[in-house]
Amino acid sequence: MGLLDKVDNMDDAKPAKAKPKAAKAVAKATPKAAKAVAKKATPKAAKPASAKIKAKGDGKDKPEKIRPTGLPEGFELAGNMPRYIGWIINFAWNFGVSIGLLSILSTGADSDLTIGWAVALLMILVNWLVLPIWTGRNIGEFVSRTKYINSSGNKPIFLHAVLNNSIGFLSLIGLILMMANFQNISTSGMVPFITGVVFIVFWIFNFFLKKNSDFSQGIFDLAFSSYLVKHVSTGNETGWMARFESLGDFGDKWAERSANREVKQKEKAAKKAAKAVEKNESAEETSDSEETKESDEDSSED
Repeated sequence: MGLLDKVDNMDDAKPAKAKPKAAKAVAKATPKAAKAVAKKATPKAAKPASAKIKAKGDGKDKPEKIRPTGLPEGFELAGNMPRYIGWIINFAWNFGVSIGLLSILSTGADSDLTIGWAVALLMILVNWLVLPIWTGRNIGEFVSRTKYINSSGNKPIFLHAVLNNSIGFLSLIGLILMMANFQNISTSGMVPFITGVVFIVFWIFNFFLKKNSDFSQGIFDLAFSSYLVKHVSTGNETGWMARFESLGDFGDKWAERSANREVKQKEKAAKKAAKAVEKNESAEETSDSEETKESDEDSSED
């Protein structure tokens, strides 16, 4: 019996000793598995792109060069009224004296107009070449307080102003060539006449291009990336520049008067529309009253 009891005790003791080992194995295995799962589950933090760039480069920050395109910030495009004022002033300055001299010649007066033609030519040269090269603006732009700038916000190269001012002169020369050589197209006047047609077509093309452009740019404006914007004087101008800047007062008064006229015209149109509405309402009321009277008369006769 004793041996049997010992055997039974040994059998009972073995499983009891194996269980703690298994529990320890499980306890040891679970932290490792948890760590492995944690490593897989937690992604690595992505390095910022700037850090990668610095690691690849030499460690110096190199700013990117940005090329300005479009209308620069801080400038406002010139409206239709300043453009109109500038065009009228330039036309009067460039061709006013010449038109007056031609009118004198058309009357048949026999007089010496050499000084007059010299003055007309001098005025054209000043507005066409001298002022654009010196200041970047012409008389019309001084009066209308406008100026041309490029995509960087600076004054364009003087060639832009010279070529831009040449469009009107080319159209006038083209018109003269066409009128002078119209009767001689079949002989020696063919080439001058075609040249005049080309100048006129060039002016028309530039006009419609400027009209349909988002920034009202013509051919040379697009070629030089230039924009006509409003000009604000600094107040520090002296000498001739101060006198030229003072011409803008005339343009401001002109624009103010035209704005007041537009307001008055709108008010008159609104009053006319209100009167028309009142007349229509009164006419409808009278017609309604007449219809009610007729219906009352018909009912009384019945």
